[in-house]
Amino acid sequence: MQKVIAFITDSHLGDASPQDKGINCTVQLEAVLADIALQNATDIIFAGDITEPQTYEWFFNRLQTACPDFKAILGNHDSYAEAVKHYKQHSASSTELYYTYEDAYHKYIYLDSSSSTISAEQLAWLDNEIETSKIILLFIHHPILKIDTAMDKIHPLQNRDALRSILHQLYNDVFVFCGHYHMPDYLEIGNVRQYITPSTSFQIKKESDFIDINTNSFGYRIITLDYNNVSTHLRISRNGAFTTEAD
Repeated sequence: MQKVIAFITDSHLGDASPQDKGINCTVQLEAVLADIALQNATDIIFAGDITEPQTYEWFFNRLQTACPDFKAILGNHDSYAEAVKHYKQHSASSTELYYTYEDAYHKYIYLDSSSSTISAEQLAWLDNEIETSKIILLFIHHPILKIDTAMDKIHPLQNRDALRSILHQLYNDVFVFCGHYHMPDYLEIGNVRQYITPSTSFQIKKESDFIDINTNSFGYRIITLDYNNVSTHLRISRNGAFTTEAD
């Protein structure tokens, strides 16, 4: 059984800031979806920051067209109340969007960090859900492991230590796929492997003491599941063409 997931994040539709820098976030998202169609992806997961509520209806309809069984989580620029008007995914909560699925080899956990924290109710739910012998794939907008970059210093997940301690108590591997920082990064600590994915809109320079926006590229991530094997690579667009890159 092979599954190919296209993992996209931080579309920032309707956001005035990238528009002021000459970025058409909708055109770039369409370019990403066109490239995904060429990669034989079986699934699409969106990791948050649609951004402006007036774009939600178009956005969810567009993902539905690209992949009828797509999954989505929310980012810090998103509104749960607005999103659920257009996205009918069952959630374990009536006020936040978090849920889980599993197959023969993997458990997929989707978290809601739209408040820049993980609620006590969500942490308790997660602590129960991770009782599995399967490989865990955890999808969240915010990174969980700390990295040396301005975004981590200024806009981190507020209670990430509580979340990380739950994951580190496990014996099985946890693959964390996230966005928020608008840059690629890979970090492994203990049983947790964290993959940060570039934005479909604009990037932020990692080696900077302040939030320094880079408009030269955009992209997404491909995650391939082959029985108990998990592999991943990036698809990055520069100068009008997508290429495959490692983290």
